Amino acid sequence: MQRDEVRRIVNQQFFQSLAESGTQIHALPQDQLQAIVGAMADSVFAAIAAVEEEDFNAPAGRSAAMPTYSEGPMEEVEEVQIWRGRPYMTVGTIYELTTQRIRVIKGILGNRIEEVELVRVRDTKYKQHLGERMLDVGDITVISNDPTTPELTLHNVKNPIEVREMIRKATIDEKNRRGLRYREEM
Repeated sequence: MQRDEVRRIVNQQFFQSLAESGTQIHALPQDQLQAIVGAMADSVFAAIAAVEEEDFNAPAGRSAAMPTYSEGPMEEVEEVQIWRGRPYMTVGTIYELTTQRIRVIKGILGNRIEEVELVRVRDTKYKQHLGERMLDVGDITVISNDPTTPELTLHNVKNPIEVREMIRKATIDEKNRRGLRYREEM
């Protein structure tokens, strides 16, 4: 959810709650009331960002080093986080790249996680329009053989060329580790 959309929803909910409560606020001029509601929306947004930043910077137990098992012989392989980022000017979404998968974690209070195993990645591409180039953000699309997520787009990623290269390298490393070789699809 974008910052302006969050602000608009908070403003709308505040005015709706105020109207439903029956509180008389005619003494305040409309511009002052709008300023108060805007300040409240900013503080809510700052609080959400602070909670998200705390979660973002906290050592994530499961993603820093997670023991997982490879297919085939039961050999323990440690999954290590390579990169973690958030979309530019967005609340509630975190992107993770580990040595074995790409994760998109969405939600502020609850979480919804989308994952694509790196061995299923076929291709990556990125897109930037002029405004995004000036801010050095862009969209990275991961094309995979995953039946549930054939295309996964990471929106508004900072340094998209570097992140795309990290995904490409991690994909090659994981395919080599599992003994998979490149084969052109016919």
